[in-house]
Amino acid sequence: MYSTTIYLYQQIIRVLLIDTSGGYFTARYDPVYAKTLTVNKGVDNVLLFEFINQDEKPVNITGSNFKFRLLNQAGDRLLIEKDMIVLSAALGRVKVVLDTADTINILAQPGSYSIQRTAGNYVQAAFTDANSGARADCNIVDSILPEFMASQPVTIPTIYGKNSWPQPGPQSWPDWALQPQPQSRNYLTEYYSSEINTTGSSLTTIKYDLVHYTGTVKVQAAQDYESIWMDVTESREYFDETSTQYINVVGFHPLLRLGLNNSQGYGASATATVVDGVVTGVSITNAGLGYMAAPCVQLLGNGAGATAIAAPFVGPSGIGAITVTNGGSGYLPLNFGGTEAQAVTVLITTGYVTNIFYR
Repeated sequence: MYSTTIYLYQQIIRVLLIDTSGGYFTARYDPVYAKTLTVNKGVDNVLLFEFINQDEKPVNITGSNFKFRLLNQAGDRLLIEKDMIVLSAALGRVKVVLDTADTINILAQPGSYSIQRTAGNYVQAAFTDANSGARADCNIVDSILPEFMASQPVTIPTIYGKNSWPQPGPQSWPDWALQPQPQSRNYLTEYYSSEINTTGSSLTTIKYDLVHYTGTVKVQAAQDYESIWMDVTESREYFDETSTQYINVVGFHPLLRLGLNNSQGYGASATATVVDGVVTGVSITNAGLGYMAAPCVQLLGNGAGATAIAAPFVGPSGIGAITVTNGGSGYLPLNFGGTEAQAVTVLITTGYVTNIFYR
């Protein structure tokens, strides 16, 4: 057996608060050496402070209010701001409690803190550091919680992108391996994110953002880069979904990737009407086929701000009307070698996945 000594103590900091009554004109206690404050993430931090004057005597803080601020080391970003509680006005003692909710989302880092005193119309800084410094050092640490692990980005290669058009695809694409090519007008293809190396972790969380996405998302795993990829999660179905989603993959899988399929629906097209640089309407020229939900409509051109939405889909007959929700401004036709192009191109898709991260 062995014994270990641990210590449970309160952090009590003595800081200098200048007496403004006029009784002191010589700062006899100018150097103030406050010890570095420590804030532990994920637990309640009870921080006690005692205000003293130039003679190292307690300052009576009756009628005063105090605010505690936790900043990053550079002092240009506020991390936490909380009101302090007066414990004893006569003895100049206050406290602030930084609870779990205050610290859980802050990165572990060297930081700084400051204290502001308000008494009536008078606002004063407490000198928490040497040479009348109003900002002192503070370390934000992960001593209670595991060390933070940053998320890593994942990309979606375009070389294996799906063919969304109702005509046969190029012979050179990997998706078109059959000889002769099939004659079906609708090619449902799947495309994949870049590979995720899990480094032996038993739990991997994948985050991704959906933008008007209609289709499925699943996770696949493989033993190495030459192995066959197998599904390790169910396929999630989304219909015109715009949100942030998470998938937790449990188990030891050396490699993971996202499998994406939003090939349901194709062929819809439309033209935009532009008056004085503003989009005033969108007319459907082809309703398309096979849309499972209203598709994503984007207005692209030499302008800004124009948006539109498609009405509820019309099943196998294609999409319904498209409504302009913001006409934008500055959309003017472009001139290419004497040929004037249209001011706005209407792009109709089944949405997309972006901002993929894992940890």
